[in-house]
Amino acid sequence: MKINILFVLFVLLLASCSKKDDLTNDFILQEACGTEAALSTCLTPKFSPEYYVEQGIKYFLTMQSDIPDSVQPFYSDRVIRWEWKPWLLLTGFTRKGLIETDILLKLNPTAYDTIDCKYFDQQPFCRCHVVFNYGGETCPIYEEFTYNDQGEITFIEAWSDFESLLPMGPGTDGIWDESDYWGLGEVNRLSTRVPGLGNETGKIDLNGEAMTAAAQHDEVLQDMVKRAKNPINTWIDQLVNNFEELNAGCEPPEGDEFPYYTP
Repeated sequence: MKINILFVLFVLLLASCSKKDDLTNDFILQEACGTEAALSTCLTPKFSPEYYVEQGIKYFLTMQSDIPDSVQPFYSDRVIRWEWKPWLLLTGFTRKGLIETDILLKLNPTAYDTIDCKYFDQQPFCRCHVVFNYGGETCPIYEEFTYNDQGEITFIEAWSDFESLLPMGPGTDGIWDESDYWGLGEVNRLSTRVPGLGNETGKIDLNGEAMTAAAQHDEVLQDMVKRAKNPINTWIDQLVNNFEELNAGCEPPEGDEFPYYTP
């Protein structure tokens, strides 16, 4: 994706918004349902399948240039958006930050070639394959949405929708099925590792004991906490140090073909 650096910095400025040697692989994060450490997998759906899909689609409409700014999904006030590389990792934190940033992003002409969202009865309750269209340049993305018991979106997680960049699937044999396509097997997602998302309101505590303990054993979670405590500076740092990779983010990696699976 050819990204105009001045535009990106303009959006950032106007929007509101650990040591690896200490990390170990023998720590097992428990669901701990009913405690401050509860994971998103503790929660079960409280609304209809149509509701969760509608909220996921509304999220994408917030970035479509011809959709009124009044169209917004039901965000938690501490919602987090995490976009895996080549994107910029923590790209949204808090309801206010997400809404203001995405309204500004509409300045970059955006539409969609496809939006394909499905409901699942285990978190993330809504999962979507979309193809952004940035003024004629297409960009396939896979996104997942986690919800609390009030039906608010608490966590948004995104990957480039190319086979070699996704956290699920059969690996290098090139064979995909519907289960792989919708992340029903083993998936290296962050949303199910964040303490607090499994409470009734899904509000995380960046300084809580549960978050601190889990982050000591999870390098990505530790990085998320660091970024959430200083979102603007860490976002700028990520942009500056990964700009070349980001600028080619919509292009298929060498050897990848899109679509890799036709449902």
